[in-house]
Amino acid sequence: MSDIVWVKELTIDALAPVAGLEGRWHRWVTPAKENRGMVFAMGQLQPGQVAGWHEHPEPEVFFVLEGRGEARWREVDEEHHAELRPGVAFYKIGGVPHQMINLGNTPLIGIALKVGGA
Repeated sequence: MSDIVWVKELTIDALAPVAGLEGRWHRWVTPAKENRGMVFAMGQLQPGQVAGWHEHPEPEVFFVLEGRGEARWREVDEEHHAELRPGVAFYKIGGVPHQMINLGNTPLIGIALKVGGA
């Protein structure tokens, strides 16, 4: 299959550890000029795992497929939080420190989409 157009089945088996974050992650599309800086990925946090505080310049949407947890983010001097559950989308603009925590008893699994432009 080409890199120009593809159809893929996204599977948990493709996920692997990534330096600096707990859980397992995989990018099917990575930032490149031809895809205008898009990132399309899946992530999984086991119960109790935390995708620790981090930030990046591009906006991001994380859509929860399975599990329960919490998204946390910082704006100016305030910390905010919101419940993550199946069907919930967590969106934030670029440059916002954020983290996700699995507070449930089953894996927290979601799809991430980021676009940075190019």
